[in-house]
Amino acid sequence: MAENTRMKGCLLVRAGGSKYGLRLDQVLEVVDGFEVSPAPAVHTAVRGVTQMRRRSVPLVHLSSLIANEPAPAAGSMETAVLARCLGSLVAFEVDDAESVTNDEQVAVPDAWQLPWVHAVIRAEGSLVPVIDLDVLGERLVAAGDREQQ
Repeated sequence: MAENTRMKGCLLVRAGGSKYGLRLDQVLEVVDGFEVSPAPAVHTAVRGVTQMRRRSVPLVHLSSLIANEPAPAAGSMETAVLARCLGSLVAFEVDDAESVTNDEQVAVPDAWQLPWVHAVIRAEGSLVPVIDLDVLGERLVAAGDREQQ
């Protein structure tokens, strides 16, 4: 982890029953209440597209992308985090956006071996992974590359 990223804040979210941190330098806004339109997708975590900031952006179920599994049946999709991912805007569906923290981000424990974890923070007595959305976004790109082969 680069020294200059140690003190950047993160947005704490819940997705799939787990808590994650999203780096504030990637987060643009939290959106409550939105509509989703079906669209062809190459990764099963993509729900479709939604309108945010006068643009159509992909809506990705965050915990499904992390687990590399299909998104569950659409329920009450109420909260999304609009973020920059690989230079594009992507809306990540989460269960809830809880708070912003400026707690120090520290190195990932060796035992975790999760390439999509940028750092960890201590929140409510446990370690919370801080997600690198660009690494997760590479899963979407790789799925597209496989689709084109």
